Amino acid sequence: MRRHTPDAFDTAVQKGNLWLKDIEKAGKLRSRFQAYAVLRCVLHALRDCLPPAEAVKFSAQMPLLVKGVFFDGWKVTPKPLRLSREQFHAYVRHSLHDQAGVEPFRALKAVLTALYLHMGPAVLATLQLVLPREVHAEVRAALAEIYAEAVVQKAAAGGEWQASELGGPFGE
Repeated sequence: MRRHTPDAFDTAVQKGNLWLKDIEKAGKLRSRFQAYAVLRCVLHALRDCLPPAEAVKFSAQMPLLVKGVFFDGWKVTPKPLRLSREQFHAYVRHSLHDQAGVEPFRALKAVLTALYLHMGPAVLATLQLVLPREVHAEVRAALAEIYAEAVVQKAAAGGEWQASELGGPFGE
């Protein structure tokens, strides 16, 4: 029997849904639609703070659909946005205008959780190095919470935690 879609598309949809599921859970969101809105606005905010070459490198490990979200509507500029913490939050909040009740830090943390789960701590460590100072600090704070929660979950499950398992909160 002939297939209606290529395997690559089926795999892309499956991986994209896994990311949305993880974002929905991590952000305690109401739906996958809300998870998609959070993914989109946070990826765009991070992308716009990265130099173009770094944005391309960062996206290299993303699954096809997530990469498409990352690049959707991108207007390449030679200089990335140099946002303060407050400006970064305003950027995310503005993009989330139709998602009442989702705070920018919670959205950032939810997306970083998915990035950590699917791309690993080394990618996040590299990402932090090229972000503006205050955005870097915000990402670092969110990652510290993610790693602390992972340690607590592991302990609650009765397992021993090894620092090497998580890659350390700051890519160590």
